[in-house]
Amino acid sequence: MVELTGFEPVTSCLQSRRSPTELQPHYSLVYQPRQPYTAAIHALYRFAIISCEPHLQLTTIKVKTSPLAHIIRVAFLIAVLPVCLAAVIACGGDGTSGNQEQGFQQVTDHDTVFTQEHLDSIGYKVSREYSTEGLEGATAALYGFWRIPDGDPVDFEVRIYQSHADAVNLGTALADEGSGTDAVLDADDALYDEGIRDRRMIIGQGTGGGGRSGTGPRYGDYAIYGNIVMLCQGAAVEQALERCRQFAQALNTAASGP
Repeated sequence: MVELTGFEPVTSCLQSRRSPTELQPHYSLVYQPRQPYTAAIHALYRFAIISCEPHLQLTTIKVKTSPLAHIIRVAFLIAVLPVCLAAVIACGGDGTSGNQEQGFQQVTDHDTVFTQEHLDSIGYKVSREYSTEGLEGATAALYGFWRIPDGDPVDFEVRIYQSHADAVNLGTALADEGSGTDAVLDADDALYDEGIRDRRMIIGQGTGGGGRSGTGPRYGDYAIYGNIVMLCQGAAVEQALERCRQFAQALNTAASGP
């Protein structure tokens, strides 16, 4: 028998926006090691979970099983192998949030101190300039759009800081506030309410394909690239981070020069 107990599933580090090291060590694994295929399941689960939580505590017991249980375990192994391998690959990073498939880290330092001229050079079009009052450490806050490669224009809110350290230490909390499914979209509740109307948009479909159903966040997630904090439009985290990656890649190309 293979059984996992705890408050969060094995894939918590995939679903949570916290780093894997912030997950609590409350997992335990119970398994029957008498059969080779059961041991294989144990090994895969152990690798996958410990990749997410290095402080995992494992418990081993032996149980008597019937022939029918062996057959069930074989079927279970066939079903669970792809899931385990995917968890190993996804959780095996260094704990920095990011788009692992593309090798993109959500928070990345860069040698260049980016300016608005770099944004202009990649074709970022500024629609509005926000006041930086309430945005501690920022030298500029911009709302505009950028055409993704072979795609349509996408909205980005860009906040420029003097350094990467300032962007991370002073800008992370407010970037999180302005993006994601739990974004703060009410000016009365936001710590930084400048441009908050641009951070929400009409979403969903009304009944019968009619009007829209309500408002939601414009920016699916954010990234910090050098001294730039970017809030990236996207209906889901994955889409937003991919657009952040493309924007960061364009900045990197601009910084590298011709």
